[in-house]
Parts: sequence; C-alpha cells; structure tokens
Amino acid sequence: MKAIGFNFAKNEFSFAVLEKTATAPSIIEKNKIVLPNLETDELMEWFETQISLIIDKHKPNIVSHKISITLSSLDQIKASCYPQGILNLIAKKKGIKVNCFSSQGINATKFGEPKKTDVYKYIDPIIGIHKPYWNKAMKDAVLVAWFNIL
Repeated sequence: MKAIGFNFAKNEFSFAVLEKTATAPSIIEKNKIVLPNLETDELMEWFETQISLIIDKHKPNIVSHKISITLSSLDQIKASCYPQGILNLIAKKKGIKVNCFSSQGINATKFGEPKKTDVYKYIDPIIGIHKPYWNKAMKDAVLVAWFNIL
C-alpha cells in the first residue's frame, strides 16, 4: 500500500510518499517544491504537470492533502485551494481515492494517543527525522499520507 500526502502553502508545496510496512511506514520520497512566479493560468498548468509527474512516478493507492480553512488572500487561494482542486481532478481521472484533512484532523488520537499529545513530536521517534525540510509543513504532508495507511 502506497500513499502520497500533499501540503500546499503560499510559496511552496510539500509532498511525501509513504509505503506501509509491518512496523512504521517507510518514506519513499519527500520534497518541498518552491512555486514559480507565474500568472494564475500558467501556475495552474504548472501544478497540473508537477502533481501528475509525482503521481505517475509513484503510482499510489491513495492520495491526500491538508486543507487550510484560514485563507485570507487571493495569493493563498491560488497556491492552496486551486492546486487541491487540480489534485482531486487528476486523482479522479486516474481512479485514485483522495482524502483531505484539516488542521484539527491532524492529531495524535489517530494513533491511539491522548488528544493533548503533540503529534509532530510523537512521529519523530517512530518514523525518524528526515532532513532537509523536516518542519511542520513537511510533517503535515507525511501525516496526511500516513493516516491513509494506518
């Protein structure tokens, strides 16, 4: 079972490809991609190409993404909401299931831990620290992929 998690932000997006193992999931690939400075229509074509390349390379069983409910500018919407729609469309055309998680849904209770547990600290000893880009944005991409293969 292979899953890809995406986390779209204003100036970049992160993705993580995880494969289910008998113990903890294995990270196959992870990366942070900085967005080019393009007009909206060109940026959407760029997103379509990048997302398709990632999905075609890894052939996941499922993809997921973190949704943001606190967007306040057109730039944030172009870099977050629009590519989420593109991801959903690409997955639909390829017959791949898509899940999405909000910030509230990214928590340690999915691992059977108490609600107050810091999920970002919880995963390090289990999955390891994977530099570079081992920050909250990348961990969100890892977690939304991981939730699909629990």
